[in-house]
Amino acid sequence: MKINRVWFDETNIYLVLDSGHTIGNPLAWFKRLENATSEQLLRFELGPLGDSIHWEELDEDLSLESFFDFKRELNYAKI
Repeated sequence: MKINRVWFDETNIYLVLDSGHTIGNPLAWFKRLENATSEQLLRFELGPLGDSIHWEELDEDLSLESFFDFKRELNYAKI
């Protein structure tokens, strides 16, 4: 699986995968993202394999795998 798109609402980060699925998790799970401005959130890069997200300015990295942490409740986009 690869990340095709990353987007945010007021409280969540969402990923659109190459499978067509959209998954999301609360920004509260990622303190650096939760405390970031909207502009900072948008300044990210996808990893070369499409399976990670990096925020240079925030010194934050998230793997696609971290979105499937089953110790936490998964959120699905309400489209």
